[in-house]
Amino acid sequence: MSHSKKARLAIASLRQKLATSSLLPHILAVVSGTAGAQAIVFAFSPLITRIYSPEVYGVQGVFLSLISIFSPVAALRYPMAIVVANDAVSASRIARLSVFIACVMASAAALVLAFAQQPVLRVLGAEALGNLIWFLPVALLAVTLNDVTDYSAARRNAFRKIGVVVTAQAFITNLARVLGGLVSPVAGILVGITSVAPAVQALMLKILSGSKQCRQPRLSSSQNTAQLLYRHRDFPLYRAPTDVLDAIGQTSPVLILSYLFTPAVAGLYVLARSVINLPLNVIGSAVGNVYYTHFAELARKREKLFPAVLKATLIHFSLLGVPMLIVSALFPALFAFVFGEEWRMSGVFAQWMTLWIVGMLSNIPGVRVLPVIGGQRVHLLFNGMIMMGGMAGLFYGHAIHGTPLSAVVWFSIGTAVIYGSQVFAYLWLVRRWDGDMMSAS
Repeated sequence: MSHSKKARLAIASLRQKLATSSLLPHILAVVSGTAGAQAIVFAFSPLITRIYSPEVYGVQGVFLSLISIFSPVAALRYPMAIVVANDAVSASRIARLSVFIACVMASAAALVLAFAQQPVLRVLGAEALGNLIWFLPVALLAVTLNDVTDYSAARRNAFRKIGVVVTAQAFITNLARVLGGLVSPVAGILVGITSVAPAVQALMLKILSGSKQCRQPRLSSSQNTAQLLYRHRDFPLYRAPTDVLDAIGQTSPVLILSYLFTPAVAGLYVLARSVINLPLNVIGSAVGNVYYTHFAELARKREKLFPAVLKATLIHFSLLGVPMLIVSALFPALFAFVFGEEWRMSGVFAQWMTLWIVGMLSNIPGVRVLPVIGGQRVHLLFNGMIMMGGMAGLFYGHAIHGTPLSAVVWFSIGTAVIYGSQVFAYLWLVRRWDGDMMSAS
């Protein structure tokens, strides 16, 4: 057979796979919806940055940092188990269990604040929030409700509905920020809207889905619940602390910059992170659950995972990472033009932060395959290294030059090195898992 004929057959086979595969339509559905949402966020950003000052924006950034840190333990990451539950009844029970845990956690947080608000603010480095810290229990419960509805919809492959809701929620939330800011451009407006936005998204997805909860058997309810808790123990034992460490690693610059310098400096960093996170938000949040279910299905069929994970990793790096590195040279001028001259330094921050964003973009497939191959312990270890390396770089940069830029530069370098090694380590784990699977079969 000639090489040209082999090539034509290969292309035809690829087209047939793409046409019949459910992976590509699901990816396109969620990417289009999330891309639309991020476009809305970006379109509103020039208005929001001109209505609210960098100080106000920085206070919101501190609050968002706290949500990122504490939301993984709000329901102990049990909502993620909805996707891999054995049946619809178990998935429904996990959903209700997740909401119950979140209610307990939110109540506990409110109780702690009632007796020790000021010490808590000092420990968290969030004195700038003041009484706005009381929005935190509300936000944690709202995030859990959103996680439960989102993973429940993903289990039903309702990715198109998820995309529609994400877009609608982005418009409603940012319109509320603009209108609220025109009335009173204070931090309370931004923090309050941020707190309830996930619950609004959950409600819209619930209404659009119109799904009925499975009727749960009443017999042996406590025993079944205990079995579910034990069966999915990897999520509270490994995934929840892993995500907490990841959140601390990502958000520590906001809290530390606010503490070492001013909330305005933290606001510059928050805007830089929100802009350069656009590709990560679109791809990571959008296709993450699609990859998760796809890799799990391949594993159930006893098919090799390494070719799929490697291909996805290379695509993410070449189509997202490399272009982002090139465009980052224009960030200072673009930030000054779009958001105003006072935000130019935010663009300089973004240039350096691009280094570790590229690593995160490239490793999205690797991170999503870890629960499938039982590698969440390794993920916990790496996230601890990323957190410590980033914070060490942040304080080192501040110590040698005493400027916000130096702190951000060394933070970015430290985290980028670890993210790069993480990509290769996860690919090696997947390849080893394939070998063990083939040897066992």
